[in-house]
Amino acid sequence: MEDYSPNSIWPEAKLKKVVHVWYELAEFQQELYPENAACTSKAESDDITLEEIGLSVNAGEFEKLLQSVDIEQHLSSPKDLPVNTFHPSKAYAQSLIAKVPKKAMQFNCVQRAVETQESKAKRNKVVKLRYNRHKYMDIKQYSEPDDLVPYREMLLQLRFYEPFKYKVGRALGHPKFSQEYYVLSSQYLTALKDKILCKCDEGPYYDISATGTQPNEQDTKPMPKSGFFFIHDTFYNDLREESNCDYSEVIRKWAERQNMIGELRSARMEDTRFGDLKFRIGYPQLYQHQGNCEHIFVVSDCRLLTPSDVLSRARYPILNSFSFPRDVPCNICGHSEAQYILRNSNRHIFDPAYICGACLESYHYKGGQKIGEFELYKFAGTKFILKDGEEALSDANE
Repeated sequence: MEDYSPNSIWPEAKLKKVVHVWYELAEFQQELYPENAACTSKAESDDITLEEIGLSVNAGEFEKLLQSVDIEQHLSSPKDLPVNTFHPSKAYAQSLIAKVPKKAMQFNCVQRAVETQESKAKRNKVVKLRYNRHKYMDIKQYSEPDDLVPYREMLLQLRFYEPFKYKVGRALGHPKFSQEYYVLSSQYLTALKDKILCKCDEGPYYDISATGTQPNEQDTKPMPKSGFFFIHDTFYNDLREESNCDYSEVIRKWAERQNMIGELRSARMEDTRFGDLKFRIGYPQLYQHQGNCEHIFVVSDCRLLTPSDVLSRARYPILNSFSFPRDVPCNICGHSEAQYILRNSNRHIFDPAYICGACLESYHYKGGQKIGEFELYKFAGTKFILKDGEEALSDANE
């Protein structure tokens, strides 16, 4: 079995300390806002500053003083070269920043230099970079009010991984990055669960070979919403609806019969805030839903909310980035993207076989009747459908 122990993946120092979010926030608050200055307003602090530096209580003079020491105002110049924002998914050679004057283009050496630069940039767009299958969300201006106060909230960064194939005794490959979110300590766990993107939630996936591409009554049935987060030593179950079941019950009963597993607790996801959690930074946790769809995830960062972060509560949880895997082509035509999966087919050399809708109709059905023996399932594809009108930055290959 491959070693997926925490010490083999993440630094040991980060894994030893168990972080309690509310406790850490209280410590930060004690350092930032001690009791003797807890009730001091900005106006009072300005008056104290004026007295200390020997100025009269004059707002105009104090404002001039602040402007005279403004670092951004005095260290920036219109002549500064522009600096592009770096995103790993857009890490390819940019075109020339400085525009070449028209008069300079009459020289052959300048023309060759420009052509060489453009050809390099064009070639680098198709280079298989390490991060070119990740997309980063484009944080644009938003209309929601800034109702969050910096340094009064904890911001958690969570990285989810794709479900990976495994057999009893060994894992088949390493977990692959799926998506990353920012959440607030005051938010409930259900706010994140409703935001997570997963193909299993687009089901149900059952054998539709009898009807093929025709609509089926089962398509209208609502998908089950049961699921849990296993964090540290507690199962946080989603029990908002009466139809939801406790997936963790059978696991906890099994753990009671084991000698090397300690007590495992259970709590309701809808009653638990992120600030109530205890965890170790970088230690693998588990999100399970839709029966047996399991996602490993880690809390990669836990820090104070700063003025540079999004300060609108309505925007959280924020999807920061997600993976963008390659399209799966049809095994018959090789041109269209696959829409269906065939299993146990007596007419295909592949099992499973991925095919598009046109090839399915022409090769496996005649007059709406099924030809041969096979099982047919819908295939959700490889592209995520973003929620709430979010937009992603283009990757390097587009």
